Amino acid sequence: MSHSFSGSGSVSPIKFPVVSGLEPQEQPLSTLRKKLDDSMENLFIGPMPVEQFLQEFMPQAGGRPVLTQGYFSSMPKATQENAMYEPYIDLINQSGLIPGYKLVNTSYHYDKDSTSGPKLKPDPSMYQEALDVTAKVTQFGELELHSELKPDASHDAFCDPKPGVDRRKWDFRNQSLAGKRSRSQLIHYATEWFSRQHRHHGFTIFLFGQYIRFIRWDRAGAVVSERFDFKNNSGFLIDFLWRFSHLDAAGRGKDPYVRRADPSEVEIAHTELAEWKPKAERPVIVFTIDIEGGESRHFIAWGCMSEPSSLIGRCTRAYPVYELATNQKYFLKDGWRAHSLAREADILKRLQDKKVEHVPIYICGGDIRGGVTKTDLFVTVEEAEEAAVGEKQASGNSSTAVTNSVENSINPEQDANSASDIPSFPGTSKLDGSFKCGMYWKRITQRYHHRFITDVIGKPLNTFTSSKHMMQVVSNAFTAHRQAYELAGVIHRDVSSNNILITLSGGGILNDWDMAKLAADLEKGPRQHERTVGRSCHSLISHTQAILMQGTWEFMSCLLLSGHHTVNTIQDDMESFVLIVLYHALRYFPHNQRSETQWILSSVFSNKVLTTKGYRGYEARKSLFQNKVFITKDFQLVCPPLDMWVEEAIQVVKEWIDTEEAQKPAIQSLRARGPGVLSTLRAGRSSELPPTLTTTRFLDDHQVLVALFSSCLTALDWPDPTEDVPVDVLPLLEAEQKPEQREAGTKELGGTSGSTKRSRTSTDIGGTGESSKRSKTSTTNIGRTAGPSRKSKAFSSSGMLTETSGSGSHSRRSSQMDLDNPSCELPPGIRTRSEARHHTASKPS
Repeated sequence: MSHSFSGSGSVSPIKFPVVSGLEPQEQPLSTLRKKLDDSMENLFIGPMPVEQFLQEFMPQAGGRPVLTQGYFSSMPKATQENAMYEPYIDLINQSGLIPGYKLVNTSYHYDKDSTSGPKLKPDPSMYQEALDVTAKVTQFGELELHSELKPDASHDAFCDPKPGVDRRKWDFRNQSLAGKRSRSQLIHYATEWFSRQHRHHGFTIFLFGQYIRFIRWDRAGAVVSERFDFKNNSGFLIDFLWRFSHLDAAGRGKDPYVRRADPSEVEIAHTELAEWKPKAERPVIVFTIDIEGGESRHFIAWGCMSEPSSLIGRCTRAYPVYELATNQKYFLKDGWRAHSLAREADILKRLQDKKVEHVPIYICGGDIRGGVTKTDLFVTVEEAEEAAVGEKQASGNSSTAVTNSVENSINPEQDANSASDIPSFPGTSKLDGSFKCGMYWKRITQRYHHRFITDVIGKPLNTFTSSKHMMQVVSNAFTAHRQAYELAGVIHRDVSSNNILITLSGGGILNDWDMAKLAADLEKGPRQHERTVGRSCHSLISHTQAILMQGTWEFMSCLLLSGHHTVNTIQDDMESFVLIVLYHALRYFPHNQRSETQWILSSVFSNKVLTTKGYRGYEARKSLFQNKVFITKDFQLVCPPLDMWVEEAIQVVKEWIDTEEAQKPAIQSLRARGPGVLSTLRAGRSSELPPTLTTTRFLDDHQVLVALFSSCLTALDWPDPTEDVPVDVLPLLEAEQKPEQREAGTKELGGTSGSTKRSRTSTDIGGTGESSKRSKTSTTNIGRTAGPSRKSKAFSSSGMLTETSGSGSHSRRSSQMDLDNPSCELPPGIRTRSEARHHTASKPS
């Protein structure tokens, strides 16, 4: 078996579609584990010498029982896993090595409190000795130490290099089928374990045949020890178990700022937090958050609104919480931020100071003292940058050198609550990682545990009560985005439906600012380690990883997904708002393409295919804007103001995409001159700008969409709210289909849709026929002139886009034909109403 290092990229814990309703609720186990294995590619550090593993992660403990070096030699050689469990359990439980703990055979019992996914039956699990396992044998929420047993060495998930082999060229991962299965199983158990507990790290004993490896997991990856013969050399396992049993809770990986609630606190939670009662049994817990002056605040939590489905990455949790001292309910957010990102708590404080509306109000919290990953400390920045050079040379492109500039270093023991800025990467003050294999490292990201409290416990966007309510909520969130940019210089960078919440008063807020950055920082270009990631775009998923670190697939802009640019702009975020409105309008409100809703949503918002260049699928989204492939000229929503908004917003985004693609060569030329050159020249209206970059466009700023929201919300022809109740059409369509139609539809959804032609009718609107005409009611003229010789875009009193030059203007609405009438015949060669408006507007009057 060959073990030469492949050098492929790694899959990021990206946020693929979560709200489309089109994906199966349960993935096949093999598919899920393949994704988990991909997510950890290049994130295993090893093989670490066993002595170093024990020294780094487990302090010495005196008084260890005296056992022989061959204590575990009586473990029988087995051909089946289940024949190994009881001898393993008996040898450890009877050894005296784990005082206060017990090993339990959990391999025949799944966790009854798991909420989703396959029901897992882990190999022997270590619990606190006092834990009652009579009714529930497997309890991931109580697991202290995980073990995984395999009958022979062929199941090893890793492969140690032979003596004399160049470790830099050695693939540490066992790429055999058995090896991949073992590795993905290990990741799966660790993922479930970490999702059920508040942990900074955890340990696994991986036994295969006569060998053992130790694994330490955290939110940055995992450190794996060398394998050793535990039967003939039992000392390492004896020492590990004794040291582990003498670690305090924090040493075993538990979050020291989370504890189980006492009985009185449990009673309070069951009363005050009953609205968020968890679906499966979960303990009531208490979070402690340090505040200034050495004081602390305590928040009771019960039901988690979101549990992390990934072992690595941000791993966000969200809790409604109750504080007894103030008798108030709050919202707690818990996650692991990348070191290169600002603290979300600081971003919220900045927005609050600048009086930005429709954002959560920060109460307290920040980085947690001691909450920092350690896996990353075994890979230096220089090694990560050397890997980027190696990947470029491997791809035949070594034209760009990678510099070795290193900014400030971070001491992982420093006070994480300090007010100092977080440097761009941790620097070279690292631990000894000379043992590790491979050189094509994905930059392993150092992460800080970040937890804070805000004032708003919001409801999901899809709980709106009418189409107008939906638009008001999204408009509020858009106002927050605009003010954050204009008043505080902050770009959100992750606008999605999950990040727009509805308050108790019915308004909207833009939430989740953990990916936000200052616009000024983005204009300077990516920091060193971010450029390193960007230069790896030839590998399997590295481009997708670099892009999707900035958002959610369903609502990311076409140009960002296509690789037109890699740094999120305000225009990318504004396109996301348009996609959010379009998605919810299609899914929850009546229109004349009802029968095709599932096809449209799947093609535009969910369709993704993994290729050698990363995930593809954005082409359908792009075709929607540029070619009206899905939202055709005869598409019509029953609600006139919503229909008007959707049509105009699509045209606004289309113009941006068209002009950006036309301007790309000139933009690349200016960006090559250095960071910030393009933005500086544009801000100063420099004469150095090529003519293609001086055109005023609708999305140059927020104002056009502000006007669209305003004209839409002030329209007079909104439906009566009692007759405009949102209805999720997807389950209705599913129920209406015959089994053979559902099977055919599933096959169809697997293909691409950009060029597919489908027949469309205007009779799908419930009870309205063709008489429900679009009404344009905008009364806002927002002409933006940049001098008498510059054309500017405006909205006419009819609500249509217009162009003005000097004192004259002409409307893009044809005075000779009703372009909003789906039955209106268009001129020869004209495919859409938009083209017809341009066609008629270009004719001399």
